[in-house]
Formats: sequence, structure tokens, C-alpha cells
Amino acid sequence: MAKILIVDDEDTIRKLLLSAVQRHGHEAVAVEDGFRAVDTFENFQPDVVVSDIKMPKFTGFQMFEKLKSKHAKLPPVIFITGHGEKSAAVEALRLGAFDYLEKPFDMDDFAHHLNAAIAKRTMEQENTRLETELATANKKLSERLEARTELVHRIQTTETNTLDRLGVSPAIYPAKEALKRLTENELGNDVSVLLSGPSGSGKEVVAKLVHDLSARAKGPWVPVNCGALPDNLIESELFGHEKGAFSGAANKKLGLFELADGGTIFLDEIGELPLAMQVKLLRVLQERSIRRVGGNTEIKIDVRVVAATNRDLKTEVTKKTFREDLFFRLNSFPIALPSLKERKEDIIPFAEKLLKECTNGMTKAPREFTEEAKRIFEGYDWPGNVRELKSTVHRAALLSNGPVVTPDAVRTALGVNNVTPIRANITATTAPVLSLVTDTPAAAATNSTSAGIPYHEWKKGYMKNMERDYLQQQLLHFHGNVSAMARAMKVSRPNLCRLLRKHTIATAEFRDTPAAAVETLKRVA
Repeated sequence: MAKILIVDDEDTIRKLLLSAVQRHGHEAVAVEDGFRAVDTFENFQPDVVVSDIKMPKFTGFQMFEKLKSKHAKLPPVIFITGHGEKSAAVEALRLGAFDYLEKPFDMDDFAHHLNAAIAKRTMEQENTRLETELATANKKLSERLEARTELVHRIQTTETNTLDRLGVSPAIYPAKEALKRLTENELGNDVSVLLSGPSGSGKEVVAKLVHDLSARAKGPWVPVNCGALPDNLIESELFGHEKGAFSGAANKKLGLFELADGGTIFLDEIGELPLAMQVKLLRVLQERSIRRVGGNTEIKIDVRVVAATNRDLKTEVTKKTFREDLFFRLNSFPIALPSLKERKEDIIPFAEKLLKECTNGMTKAPREFTEEAKRIFEGYDWPGNVRELKSTVHRAALLSNGPVVTPDAVRTALGVNNVTPIRANITATTAPVLSLVTDTPAAAATNSTSAGIPYHEWKKGYMKNMERDYLQQQLLHFHGNVSAMARAMKVSRPNLCRLLRKHTIATAEFRDTPAAAVETLKRVA
């Protein structure tokens, strides 16, 4: 059923047309002049206008021009002209009318013209609908492309996707079996996963495997550390915000959940999430939609959630610091990871892999461990798990002068010795310093050379030497390349040069092989 507006100053013709339109099942309104037609048009919103041309006060052409000035797109208009007024008909078509009828006209002829006009209007409305849908689709595609671009710096290099990456120890077997069941079952592509285990035990590696071995592997992988998000920005980071949503929101921002659409979001340290934010996260998991801060539109998302924690969330639920309903929602498929000290069989394979990674591309760097060095690795408890192992391997490789990592380098890297070999020749009159590679200030602080030195003098010397050690370590790593070193340290090159001059460090002495550079560092220490 279409809506027809009839405009004619002759009462008889108005009634005749009104009756004909209604017989064909359409809704119609009839008015006697152009002024009323303009007013009626706004409220009635007709699909077709049928109007006489010659009318007192306000002609059909004047009405048409008025409507065109107010509306960019008008429905089809059929003009009625008097007998022999061909010039008026031509003028009507020139102005943009759909068609015209010459009085007197046959009602069947009127019905034919009217149906053609209604068909044109229907086609125009369909085109408008399709254009709107296309614009909406293009906007969504543009936002997704924007999301993918923003994700480039977040997506990590994917290694070979195999469960063997997790090791061969019997202690890791239950986790590998659980992961295998999850990734081989089609139902496992969307289920939420909760990873638990001590810090540094490889939860993010497992989370990445969950993503890479699922049907979502080609979608985005978005890792986020919940404990690192500022309390006042958590909602904005996770769900995004609209322009002007709060002070400083100069532009629209896509949240991490939107960026993960079609893929996986990894919520590390989920136990650190504030209770107020836990409520909102639960709603997102239930409704599968988010609302940006400052926005009113619900945005549907298709995201798989993998969460991780080093806390006992059941205990946190009992203590009312973690919501029970959120725990059940996340704990759809739990996987527990053991500590590294429970996986003795994996320590050496992991260490060898890490050594290969950190010395990749270096021709004279150490390539393997001595047997005694391996025994030291196997006998250590690794409270920091794989993360500590990685750091220790890097430090031991840096300290080793030759093709193998030595036992002394491993002991020093683990902090077994208070003073590293590189700093062993320091004179008793120098303030105690932080080792080049150890990360335990307490070790340096307990050095006997600190006895009898006033605190402020000790602190000044300690900080100065710690800064010097840091600069030397960076120069050694970058083989004396100051520009590369400045970029890595995120300081300007002139400022870095000033620091080097302050400590009288000659960069030229570091521009040789790694082994020779260590000897240089021993000499200048």
C-alpha cells in the first residue's frame, strides 16, 4: 500500500481521484491548493504526488519548486494539465516531474501512470536501503581494517605450533593432554579457558597455543596484562571510548575486545581486575557485546577469552575479592601449569633453545653449555620459573668468553657469587657497585668494601657505578653502536653521549667482537 497526495482546486476531480486511489488499496489525502499541499507533505510523507498545474494562489509548479527547495529527493510527481497545454506538460517534465496527464483522462490511464510512479518509488526506496546497508558494511569493514592495523604491533611472531614446545616432562603431561583435547574438539574453538600456575611458568605460551591451534588462528591475538592497566582507564582500554567521552578523549578509540573480534583475547593476571570491572567483564562474556565508554550502541563481538592467574581464584572467591559468577564463566576449561622445578627434564632443552635464540646471528657467541654448567642449571630451584631461566641464560652467555657457557658464568648469572668475575678486580677504595649482569642490589650492598663508608657517599658511588655498569652492558650488547643503543634506551643520542663522557667510557673499545669486548670491559673495570 502506497501513500498518495492529491492536489486539485476542483472538488469534483479531487473526489474522483481520491476514490480511484482508495479502490486500488492505497492511502490517500486530498487538498485544494499548493499551500496546503506543502504543509501536508511534511506530515504525510507521500510516495506519489498527483497535482493540477493551474490553481489559484499557488500553482502546481510553485508547489513543486517549494518542495524541491526543502527536500533533496522528492517522490514521483504526476502533473495534470488542461487540454492542449502541451507547453505546460513539457515544462513539467523539464522541472523533473515523473509524468503528466492531459484532461480529460481515462481512469485506467490514470491507474497505469500511478502504478508506474509507485513502482519507481519502491525501487528508489530499495536502492536507498541498499545504499544504507552498504555504507554500514563499509564502515564496519573500515573499522575492522583500522583494528587490524592497530594490532600489527601487538601480534607476536608465531613459532611452530606444536605441543612439543611445552616440554617432555611428566609433570607437564596433564596440561598437554588437556590442551590436545581442547584443540582437537570443534566445541573447543569458543570455550573460555582459565590457565593457572606460578609466575613465569609459561601461561602466555600456552594461551598462544590455544589460539594458534584453534579455528581462530587466522584471527587477531590480543594479549593484555590486567595488572598493568590503570584503574581509571581499564574500561576504556578493554571496551574503547567515543570521542569526547571524557576529558582527553579527543578521538574515538577501539577497545581491546573490539580489536580481538574474530580471534582471541588473553587476559593475563585476571585476579588483579577490580571488582567493579569484573561485573562489566561478566556482562560482556554473557551478552557477547560491548559498549564503548560514552557510547549508547551495543557492538556485537566474536571473541574467545583465555584468562591466566598465579592466584588461587577459589580462595579469592571465598575472600570476596573475586566474583564467583565470573570465576565459573572463565573456568569453563581449566589448565594448570607446574613450576619449572617440577619439570627437571625440561630445564636443559629450554636453556639450549633460549641460548640459541639470544645468540642468533652472532658468529663468536657461545653456542652450548658445558656439562658442569648443565648440572648447575638442573640443581637450581628456579623460583622465577622459565622467565628466570631466560634471564639467566642471557646473562651467562654475556659473561662467557668463548664457544661455550662456563660454570662460573652460570654461577655468577644465578647470583651464587657476590661479585662477578668482570668486577672482581675492583679496588677496595671504590664504592660497592651493582654487578654488570646480576640484578640483585643486595649482593653488591653486602660487599665488605662498604664498611665504614658514610651512607650518602656510599649511595652516590653505588648509583654512579650502577649507571656506568648499565651503559657498559648496553655498549657490549650493541657492539659500540651508540645510535642503536640510544634507540633501545629511548633517549636522545646527544644525551647518551653526555652520559658516556661523564663516565669516561670510550665507545671505540666496544666496536669489536663480543669476546674481545668482554676482555675490554674487564680491562676498563
